[in-house]
Amino acid sequence: MRYLELVKPPRQAQAYNSVSLHWRRYHSTDIENLKKQSDSTESDNSVLATGVIDKESNEVLLYYSFAGSQNLARQYLSRLVSPKITSDNLRKRVEKVSSPLPKDASITELVPLPRDSGAFVKFKYPPLVAAKDFLNEIRSNVIEYDNKRLDNIFKRVFNYVWNKSPQVYTVKGVPWIEDLKRFPSAKLGITYEGNPLTEEELYVLFRRYGLIDDIKVSANGGGGAAASYVFFHNVRSATCAKHCITGMELNHGETTIHIQYVPVKKTNFLVKMIMDHTKIALPIILALLATFAVLIFDPIRERFIQYKITHSGHILDQYRDSRLFKLFYVPYKKLTDAVSSSYDYIDNQLHEVAGVKVKNSGDDYDDTSDDGNSTSTMQERKLESNMLWQERFEKSKQLKLWIKENIDTFIIVKGPPGSGKEEFVFDHTLASDAKLKKRVLFLDCDEFSKARSENSLIGHVASQLGYFPVFTWTNTISQFVDLGVQGLTGQKSGLSESKETQLKNMFGLTTQAIRHITDTDYQRYVQSVEKRNRKLKDDEKIEVLKQEEFLTQFPESKPIIVINKFSRRADISSNDFIYPLIADWASGLIQNNIAHVIFSTADVGSLQHLTDALPNQVFKTISLSDASIASSKQYICDALKLNDTVALDRCIAPLGGRMLDLQAFIRRIKSGEHPPQAIEEMVTQAAELITTVFLQGHKFHNDDTVWNPSQVWLIMKLLSKSDAISYDSLVKSPLFKKSQQTLDTLTALEKYDLISLERDKGVLDKISTGRPLFKAAFENIVSDVRIWKLYETEYLTNLIAIEVAKLTKFENELTSIYKIGKINGKIDGRIDYLSRKIEGSNKNIEAYEKEIKEIASFNVERKHNSFLGIF
Repeated sequence: MRYLELVKPPRQAQAYNSVSLHWRRYHSTDIENLKKQSDSTESDNSVLATGVIDKESNEVLLYYSFAGSQNLARQYLSRLVSPKITSDNLRKRVEKVSSPLPKDASITELVPLPRDSGAFVKFKYPPLVAAKDFLNEIRSNVIEYDNKRLDNIFKRVFNYVWNKSPQVYTVKGVPWIEDLKRFPSAKLGITYEGNPLTEEELYVLFRRYGLIDDIKVSANGGGGAAASYVFFHNVRSATCAKHCITGMELNHGETTIHIQYVPVKKTNFLVKMIMDHTKIALPIILALLATFAVLIFDPIRERFIQYKITHSGHILDQYRDSRLFKLFYVPYKKLTDAVSSSYDYIDNQLHEVAGVKVKNSGDDYDDTSDDGNSTSTMQERKLESNMLWQERFEKSKQLKLWIKENIDTFIIVKGPPGSGKEEFVFDHTLASDAKLKKRVLFLDCDEFSKARSENSLIGHVASQLGYFPVFTWTNTISQFVDLGVQGLTGQKSGLSESKETQLKNMFGLTTQAIRHITDTDYQRYVQSVEKRNRKLKDDEKIEVLKQEEFLTQFPESKPIIVINKFSRRADISSNDFIYPLIADWASGLIQNNIAHVIFSTADVGSLQHLTDALPNQVFKTISLSDASIASSKQYICDALKLNDTVALDRCIAPLGGRMLDLQAFIRRIKSGEHPPQAIEEMVTQAAELITTVFLQGHKFHNDDTVWNPSQVWLIMKLLSKSDAISYDSLVKSPLFKKSQQTLDTLTALEKYDLISLERDKGVLDKISTGRPLFKAAFENIVSDVRIWKLYETEYLTNLIAIEVAKLTKFENELTSIYKIGKINGKIDGRIDYLSRKIEGSNKNIEAYEKEIKEIASFNVERKHNSFLGIF
């Protein structure tokens, strides 16, 4: 082979080779000629500026490699790292591994290559020493140094893994020292000037630098494209070969090789499989991601839900008895209290100078009215609780008894809005029992009902359940992903879930958390019994109860779920599904005997959801009514600090015992209004509310029954004269019938607190005013002649329309009978019946029309309501 002839020339060619080598020693290559031409006009001709190392006749250029070049960070940051690697440090290292050098030998130039973990070193050797002998001595010194360094088996193993042994090679070509973003790789691309080399020649040329995996020779080399490729086993070998061989002339100057790194394109079989089999890979990946998310986040969420149920206070409360906690927290608390109190002192001093009194952080808020009376919100709540507590003490005892009896504790607390149902359950019942108040989960359905977006609904539910972390932003992303997967595969990925499904999953995880709480208590009980039995004799041992029996005997082990403001329908129609969902979830807790459930509702229609969820369950119900007149009077007097109640007796009567109205009355008095003026304004506002909402056919909900204003007017007239009316007497009116439509209308009016329905054994019995204040408002509206004339005329007009519809129906039937009568001739009884009905409807129409004429002629000034005339 040509290259082999150059490396090991035969004897007859030695003279020619010696002359050729001698000629090339004193003649420059193309790169050197170009460098000399550019150097003529430049002042800086160093290797850093040109990338070429000059070499004299008695100098040799070696390449030292100290480590591999597989550190990507070192490669990309080489320009920043290179200033930190000084030539002095690198020179000392080269001298250390190469010592001892021959006498008069020295390093004349050193070019570090931080990116490649190596350096070019130019030596000047003594004139009496041959270059080959000098190079062999340096190689021997490097090998001997490495052998001394690896003096035990551990260092050898470490060196084998990390390849840290120093290596030195002779630079045979013209190295190109560049700092381009061409990072080392194990693949070298070779281009030729002249005749290309064969695989055998390339192997002989490159094998000394390391193990070669493959060699590829291209038949169409040239034009700047690589003609051959050499695949080394590691990057370090490729780096050494590139630096030592590039620019080398072979075959008597006929061939010059140039070497560059070629990035190795590795095939990612996982990515290839995904791209080639999208319909199979994407569903699998999404399923794995969903499984991973469940395995990671669901245990975390379950733990937060448990904490929400079992620790209603501060997160550090469970650690307050720990000595380690006291060691760090107590000094911190004292320091913060000292700083806080000092700030309060400074603020008070400044405001006292200005003549303004500032309340401290722990004081109650002072609400001072114009007449000098002042009370606090906390005091009002305390008074309210005390007054209601006296009247509802027995009901609170009953609620506690039902929980401790632990038999199907599915309890409903119902009452009109503002009757204090939430305070009754929490403050009067649960908070007063040390065991029951430890495990309470409170859900306010009003927030769910008013959520206007899917993310808002999920956020509210998660917040009240303690479901954390929750990623509401993933809903939007999952919809786009689902759409993209459907476009690629033709089927949905299932990643995007409806809000119903998401809430079901959240409540399902809450059920698991509740079950985990009960299981933990049962395990503690079992361990306690077993520990005690170890100390007892066989005949004295205590029998371990089964979990179901344990939960029956220890009701405090089961959490109490309080669902407040449960309703039949939501304010936002798209959220209507939440109430049946909560009812089904609560029924599951009761059936599994893992929780007590208390529903608080002002909407009797919502009980239908509970009936559907537990059709065979008899609910335990507590009805809260308004406070008595005596309690209401005492509450107002205590709040206003009055001793004389005679002046307030006639004002309190229209308010009844509804706490919201009592508080509104107290605020008006504090603002400076006199009692008669305050009650008159409240009645007027209630009358305007009723007229606007109920008498003008307002529609609360798209699915609600739209009541007829004439129906509301009739109920108002009847309730303005009596406290309650019977359902049987109401359905005698032509506007009401004993039908489901009438029941739906009355239920809708009850939902919005206009009326209150009383049932006897589940059957509708009586109808009363929804709020005590509304009775006075009814009287106010009915006594207003202008309003009375308008709606009384409309009421009679509707009655006439009903009678006209009856007449039309009877007349049509009578016409049909006359046609049939010509054939049979025996239908006189039916004709007489229809004739009487037609005559009766005519009389009713005449009576209604007469009343309408009388109403139109009635024209007097507006009358005041009777109870207001006393003022």
